[in-house]
Amino acid sequence: MVRRIGTAFGAASVVVGGLWAVYEYRSSEEGERTKYTLQMIEDWETKGYRVAYGELREAYASFLASLSETDRSTAASIIQGRANLLANFARRMGEDPKKRDQIREVVYFFNRLGLCEGSGVCSHETTAVFFDDTVRTFVEVFQPYIDTHFASLPGSRTTVSDLSRRLDADR
Repeated sequence: MVRRIGTAFGAASVVVGGLWAVYEYRSSEEGERTKYTLQMIEDWETKGYRVAYGELREAYASFLASLSETDRSTAASIIQGRANLLANFARRMGEDPKKRDQIREVVYFFNRLGLCEGSGVCSHETTAVFFDDTVRTFVEVFQPYIDTHFASLPGSRTTVSDLSRRLDADR
């Protein structure tokens, strides 16, 4: 009887130990993914990507401010009106070499981030917390430019929008 209790206790210890090892392994994996994501965040902050994005966002705000109230209202209420507005903005961005370079830099960064997150090297959760709104806004505004100029941009045509869809899936 004592022997059976000892055997049962030993078996239970092995199972609990195995479960603990799996838990520790998974925690360690997520820690590594978070570490890589934090490195991407540091790159965003220190290597000019955030500045480029901010200047592009300001250019879009200035573009919207230059429109008449009627044009803004049409863009807000009619899907085709918004599509026309964004196509016009994309044309303007394509005419400005500095803006083209900034778009290329931001697309490059988001492609890297998308590949990192999509492959599981970066943490999906941490990526979503830091970049969800930024990626979604960038895609909403700059997708017409990306679609028109994809051959001259780094990476795949869909990587940025794929990242946006994955991050939006959590909403």
